[in-house]
Amino acid sequence: MALCVQNHANVLPHEVSMELPAYACLLGNILETAGVALSQPDCSFEMGVDLAAITTFLLKALPPIKSSRESSMVSDDDVTAGDEVMELVINRDLEKQITSAIDSRFLLQLTNVLFSGIHLLRGPHDEGPGDKEVAAVGAACAFLHVAFNTLPLEHIMTVLAYRTELVQLLWHYMKRCHEIRKWPFLPYLSGDAPGWLLPLAVFCPVYKHMLTIVDNEEFYEQEKPLSLKDIRHLIVILREALWHLLWLNPPSHPNVGKSVSSPPANKMLPAEAIQHRVSTVASEVLSQLQDWNNRREFVPPSDFHADGVNDFFISQATIDGTRANEILKQAPFLVPFTSRAKIFQSQLASVRQRHGSHGVFTRSRFRIRRDHILEDAYSQMSTMSEEDLRGAIRVTFVNELGVEEAGIDGGGIFKDFMENITRAAFDVQYGLFKETSDHLLYPNPGSGMIHEQHLQFFHFLGILLAKAMFEGILVDIPFATFFLSKLKRKYNYLNDLPSLDPELYRHLIFLKHYEADISELELYFVILNNEYGEQTEEELLPGGKNIRVTNENVITFIHLVSNHRLNFQIRQQSSHFLRGFQQLIQKDWINMFNEHELQLLISGSLDSLDFDDLRQNTNYVGGYHSEHYVIEMFWEVLKSFSLENQKKFLKFVTGCSRGPLLGFKYLEPLFCIQRAAGSASEEALDRLPTSATCMNLLKLPPYRSKEQMSTKLLYAINAEAGFDLS
Repeated sequence: MALCVQNHANVLPHEVSMELPAYACLLGNILETAGVALSQPDCSFEMGVDLAAITTFLLKALPPIKSSRESSMVSDDDVTAGDEVMELVINRDLEKQITSAIDSRFLLQLTNVLFSGIHLLRGPHDEGPGDKEVAAVGAACAFLHVAFNTLPLEHIMTVLAYRTELVQLLWHYMKRCHEIRKWPFLPYLSGDAPGWLLPLAVFCPVYKHMLTIVDNEEFYEQEKPLSLKDIRHLIVILREALWHLLWLNPPSHPNVGKSVSSPPANKMLPAEAIQHRVSTVASEVLSQLQDWNNRREFVPPSDFHADGVNDFFISQATIDGTRANEILKQAPFLVPFTSRAKIFQSQLASVRQRHGSHGVFTRSRFRIRRDHILEDAYSQMSTMSEEDLRGAIRVTFVNELGVEEAGIDGGGIFKDFMENITRAAFDVQYGLFKETSDHLLYPNPGSGMIHEQHLQFFHFLGILLAKAMFEGILVDIPFATFFLSKLKRKYNYLNDLPSLDPELYRHLIFLKHYEADISELELYFVILNNEYGEQTEEELLPGGKNIRVTNENVITFIHLVSNHRLNFQIRQQSSHFLRGFQQLIQKDWINMFNEHELQLLISGSLDSLDFDDLRQNTNYVGGYHSEHYVIEMFWEVLKSFSLENQKKFLKFVTGCSRGPLLGFKYLEPLFCIQRAAGSASEEALDRLPTSATCMNLLKLPPYRSKEQMSTKLLYAINAEAGFDLS
């Protein structure tokens, strides 16, 4: 049969039963027999290659076998217009025979037979893989790629990830091929497909699965399953492969559905379908590795950027439907962050311009009491339409005496309002958010016990954050990474847990590495919730209180506990927050950024403010110029301030304590210093500096000494007198 398959001969008989097709019956019987053959001590390498070739040939004709969980997730959206859906359901007993045969024992035996003579240690003059290793990699990858597309993934992925050395073996192969810039031809692929395509199609999904359960100590300290040096090399391979697939030689959209009207005519695998698959899983793995790098940097962020990104690419990336735009959606990390941030800002500016063209009469006007800022903003803002939210909002503040504060809102008062309302709304004392031990914010799982309308408030807070981002206003709100993932509709895994609950994380890691009999610990698939002294017990699985944790299911238990704490407990709060957020900020815009970058979009850089950059982008009027002695003195005084006072100064003159994300040249309008007094009389010099935040303007008297200037500036920026001082 292997000889026939190699010659592309169709040796199968004509079908007489659609429910019991001959090739499927043959596959089931061969798999059962193979389980016996592979277990024999004298099973040869050639036998393993032949068995892999024949089962691959038969398996790829089989319709996909979905798990019950996958079947329940299939929706009408999964079937695109024009797809030819040919439903074939084989006999359930036959289906069970096939899936049961490809069990953990079979996968272990097959990989052992194929790779038993291949060593991970390199010789001093390694010239690349030999013929036997190439044959083993080709046979294993062809079989597993088809199995991934046909069988339920959970049926085989955990075995490959944790009970075989497949990841290390494939990495050893790919690393040497990349180093010598020579990828052996694998006969299983049709066309002129690159030699790295099939190995990546198997390596990426298995390694991706491993990364969801690897803990921080294993990844960073023990460097398992790959060393950090090897991961740096892997990033280069994946980046180059993605750039090749998405930009240099993109695949057309393949028809990934299987024809079921006849058995397979040849053993070749469709290269375009594999290219499409690799471009997806390689993007996912690189995105995961970027997340690991954000937690603790082991490569420069630029290592994720494609070498070919240039001005032409960036100009194309802003146009829907272009190849560059598709890359920005699928693999945004290939594009430098500053370029993506500029694209994001231009998209926002374009929408603001469209909605600002209706004139002043459509503007919403708020009257806000400073001592009731949250309640007043909620009552006026939560009833606004999406159209009105995108338009300008003008604010009049009322002080604690009931008197309207002086000042006409040209944008600066609104910026002050946004910074104050976000500080009040996200304050942990209000009960909607809690903070981690690192003082990072996430939704309070028990918020419903404090506020009856807590979900409506989360919807409002989503709108609030989106409005700040929409208007380009930076706010000082440090969110937990696992919550920012919710803005991208991403799930969180074990490695995100230390930020939320380091003690629970330590307990789970203890279980993961526990070598004795875990069942003796008498743990069950339940979790105890404790909110404000009220304890409740929840089952992690149906009937979980009767399911004991064992060495066989402990990984599943760890997954479920992590999922409960990181995803399930805050699902309602996060969902309502996201709905409000997406009223102003489109999903495609946010998906251009990872969680670390999203925090930068929200709050700007946490590093010290760059006042050299501000100085280079400052205008002067009223007799001042860049070399005026008062101006020279001013910049020296400002640089001598503490970081906290520098932030207060920036808030004093612009309404926001953080500068623009891409530098002060993007401040609109540019910062300006105006001479505040025509003369340098004692009366004039006794005046305080004032500001007009809507114009980013500082009105500065011509003080005579640094001491005097420092005293006056510090008094002004710390007065906290609202806009009365201006």
